[in-house]
Amino acid sequence: MKQQLVSLLTILISLYSFGQNIESTTRKFIDESQYTRINKDWTITADFKSGIGEYVKFFPIEVIDLKSGKKMNALQLDMYIKKPEIYKTAWVGLEEITDFINFVEKNVVPNLDMKLKKKSSEFIFNAKEMTLSYFVYERKRRLTIKLNDYDDSKIKNYTFWTETQVDKIPRLLEVLKTIK
Repeated sequence: MKQQLVSLLTILISLYSFGQNIESTTRKFIDESQYTRINKDWTITADFKSGIGEYVKFFPIEVIDLKSGKKMNALQLDMYIKKPEIYKTAWVGLEEITDFINFVEKNVVPNLDMKLKKKSSEFIFNAKEMTLSYFVYERKRRLTIKLNDYDDSKIKNYTFWTETQVDKIPRLLEVLKTIK
């Protein structure tokens, strides 16, 4: 009985630890590099703004370990929210980009003009460091971007949402397609 209890406790601790601080491969690459350079292309961005001045910006990056010369491409997103007032950065690793493109192409873009009557539909993409949700309720549409729990921040899941910027989602798809 004691051995079963220890085994169960070990499994629970492992599951809890696995669910915490899930970092992208990009964050791991940066954290493991002693000297890092991040090249950002500010001509290729998808920007979403709220009516109260909050925003999320998506853009491609190239990360270089200056000691080893290894390089990695990824998507960076910068988020600014007012409550609490915070500026955060998250990354979507190259291994998640194809799924992100497929999700936006097959599930979001075809449904940008969706209208429902007394129903709703929500499309959700989960990456390691962020979650994107496209929600339709009757004639209303909303884009929500949450930063997942990838660090030891006191506040979990910083959230940005907008109803007026949903038509800019195709631009996000263009940005995603530039990352190789």
